[in-house]
Amino acid sequence: MNLHIGTRYFWKVIARDSASTLAVSPVWEFTTHSSTPRWLHVPGITNVRDLGGRSLSGNRRIRQGMVLRSSEMHGHVDITEEGRQVLIDELKIRTDLDLRGSSEEPRAVLDQSRVEWMNIPIRPYGHIVEDECRESYRQVFAVFANPAAYPILFHCWGGCDRGGTVALLLNALLGLDMNSLIRDYELSSLSIWGERSHLSENFQSLLGALQPFADRKDDIGKQAESYLGSIGVIAEEIASIRRAMIEDG
Repeated sequence: MNLHIGTRYFWKVIARDSASTLAVSPVWEFTTHSSTPRWLHVPGITNVRDLGGRSLSGNRRIRQGMVLRSSEMHGHVDITEEGRQVLIDELKIRTDLDLRGSSEEPRAVLDQSRVEWMNIPIRPYGHIVEDECRESYRQVFAVFANPAAYPILFHCWGGCDRGGTVALLLNALLGLDMNSLIRDYELSSLSIWGERSHLSENFQSLLGALQPFADRKDDIGKQAESYLGSIGVIAEEIASIRRAMIEDG
């Protein structure tokens, strides 16, 4: 079971036969460690983690269980039947947001009667400001602005580059600091898809693309919000995303 981080749980053991309850143990408790990220075990796929659990200013934090990121579910890896059950029954995913392009043969893998599959191809990093990419990113954030879409799983191939770009924009919009954004991006190096570094040309091109959107070069949150506004994500949608994703700490 994929438990929430920093959370108190209670448990007991009940012994039964076909007719009655034979014995009940005392109630015990434990608290999971609060360190982030919340890595998730979904058999058959990799690089699965929850965006939630991280602390924000003002004694707030990003809500757990709302937005997850992962690798693809078929192709280079293949989700198992148990993995499907984890996503649908345990993690309660309602939207599968697939960021892959047509050459990668994207398709729905989860039961579409229970999970809506949405394919919105994007390009990562500095490409976010190109005219042909702006509408795709607007559509992605329209999904996050829809309260009925949660919980959401988004993925590309490895969940590192396109997924990493979406994660950075979303986390920055929510108020995550730069050091935490970098750490989140580089954690994909622990998966099977190769090393990712904030010093790379790709990552720096993303930061460079965002810098003109705020007066202060170090204000990544303002940059992300202004960028999203420039592509048509309206203030009400940004407020809806924050309501869904932020809770008191």
